[in-house]
Amino acid sequence: MANRRVTAPLRVTERVDYALRAVLLLARHEGDYLTTNVVAEGGGMSTKMLATVLWNLRSAGILESRPGWHGGFRLARPPHEIPLHAVITAASAEDAPAWRSNGAGQWPPHSTPSERGDRPSDLVDDFWQALDDHVRATLTTFTVADLVAAHSFP
Repeated sequence: MANRRVTAPLRVTERVDYALRAVLLLARHEGDYLTTNVVAEGGGMSTKMLATVLWNLRSAGILESRPGWHGGFRLARPPHEIPLHAVITAASAEDAPAWRSNGAGQWPPHSTPSERGDRPSDLVDDFWQALDDHVRATLTTFTVADLVAAHSFP
């Protein structure tokens, strides 16, 4: 039997993009509470969608909020303690279930081509699954601090 996808594929949605922009801006202003409007202006984002994203990040424990005149959002933990996969998962909360890996991003151990399926579509599906798992595993090693420090990625 072919290795079938156990999760929805990684999708870089507008929500995910907004979440990464927001945490990057908040990390650059670590400790400060920023309003939704300030974050939206700083990242060139729509306040309506951003508000939803910020609340998803708050619900996931990535951000904390404070109401009132000097309120807004800030990171709940230091940037080096927040993996990017957590930000992406929280932003995708309405799009797909939480990430689960099939292990090391490989076909099941000891499987043969006949167990995976010989059809080209099975092999291509398995390739996309392995690639998706590799990307997800990589994102668990990158933190918000890495995003702040990065000038470019390889």
